[in-house]
Amino acid sequence: MEGTDAVFDLCFKEILELASSRSHVPGGGSVAAMSAALGASMGAMVANLTVGKKGCEESRGEAEGTAAAFGEGIAELEELTRGDMSAFDGLLLAYRLPKATDDERKARAGEILKRSAEAALAPLRISAKAAELLKLNRRLAEFGNPSAVNDCAVAAVILEASGRAAMLSVDVNLPALDDPVMLKDIKDRRASILGEAEAAMLETLDIVARRNKPL
Repeated sequence: MEGTDAVFDLCFKEILELASSRSHVPGGGSVAAMSAALGASMGAMVANLTVGKKGCEESRGEAEGTAAAFGEGIAELEELTRGDMSAFDGLLLAYRLPKATDDERKARAGEILKRSAEAALAPLRISAKAAELLKLNRRLAEFGNPSAVNDCAVAAVILEASGRAAMLSVDVNLPALDDPVMLKDIKDRRASILGEAEAAMLETLDIVARRNKPL
């Protein structure tokens, strides 16, 4: 695969084929980010279906703002996908550095440490964005088009799962880090992000269950 940008020029079937192949990208963090973008698209759809809906006139402004915010979130997830792929590329290159001499081994170890930190932070950003969009989606579930609000529940489940999946790519890189301050910060953020994401998902499911109307 030539460059991390190319994945967004592929059709969905090609992305599935690439993700299923021996290519190291897109990997877990990148697939989680793309899944989160799909989840966010469901929230955007509900918001857009709320704009101009009879009976939702008072929510038009907020619905428009929510649709725009989801659009921005999807675009950011696209960038975060690229960032995750790039970080993983960098880590693999670090492991492939020469290690024949003491100097080479020292340089390689330092580069691995640096790239491991980047490989941990990239999916952490993906998980944090998923949690942010979950909160936006939770609010939308309260006022969104009642005929479409069930898709807020779909968005909630996908976003929460995507954020949790991305966090697995954070966890796998933590053992390579030796900075206790960075480790504590990441672990603290990890707990906060996952807790907020799960709470927003469960609250959304409860709201939707109460508001749901059969088609």
